[in-house]
Amino acid sequence: MITIAGPFALSAERLLVLAGVLVALLAGWLLSRRRGQPPAPTLISMLVAGFVSSRLVFVLLYLDDYLVEPLSMFDVRDGGFHFAAGVATAALFGLYRGWRQPALRRPLAMAAGSGAVVWSLGMAGLMQIQPPRPPLPPIALTTLTGDTLNLQSLNDKPMVVNLWATWCLPCRREMPVLEAAQRQDTWVNYIFINQAESASQIADYLADEGLELANVLLDASAVSGRLLETRGLPSTYFFDADGNMTDVHVGELSRATLNRQLRKLR
Repeated sequence: MITIAGPFALSAERLLVLAGVLVALLAGWLLSRRRGQPPAPTLISMLVAGFVSSRLVFVLLYLDDYLVEPLSMFDVRDGGFHFAAGVATAALFGLYRGWRQPALRRPLAMAAGSGAVVWSLGMAGLMQIQPPRPPLPPIALTTLTGDTLNLQSLNDKPMVVNLWATWCLPCRREMPVLEAAQRQDTWVNYIFINQAESASQIADYLADEGLELANVLLDASAVSGRLLETRGLPSTYFFDADGNMTDVHVGELSRATLNRQLRKLR
């Protein structure tokens, strides 16, 4: 997985979507110079319509989670989007504009097609070069009380492994969500592996924030991040009861995006 670290963590898939949009806009600009009918305004409208609809459908699918904190519906940093709904809406909007403006059909189709080809080829290439997901690593970590614990000893049921640090703002924002989930989802083991901070730093942070977390582990040399090929914090890994990784989420989690991942573990 290719990411940009920190609060701007982006997966390779999202970067490819951005690349496709930029290519479509560039192609639209070049075509408008030759044909005089600029498709860029329609492309931007398609993008906005697709973005809004993909978020709206995702929110409706997980409405109960968002109603706990309604303003979180507008916080798109959790990555909660329904891709198929967004693509369908954008395509329908483009067809409508083409139907209303015949002169726009050819440049719009060529520009949108250019972006789609770039995205498709990028996704195909990514699937070819992406290495197999690493299994749950058999590493020994330290608890807040100083005991040594092998990570695999906690794999008696599905696991959610969160890599975090106190200096990471998205990590801090998502921690109350994960604390509540740990209390509620008793069929899952939630593991919080801190990256290269001291026990006193972690204890002070948890006390200041009023967080009560079980399975907080210290990784002084950040070896877990290297073994799991982490490229940004926070990163949350999902493992089945056999230690096989089912998915990974880079960036901040909401309860809705967490529930979407948990469905794959049931």
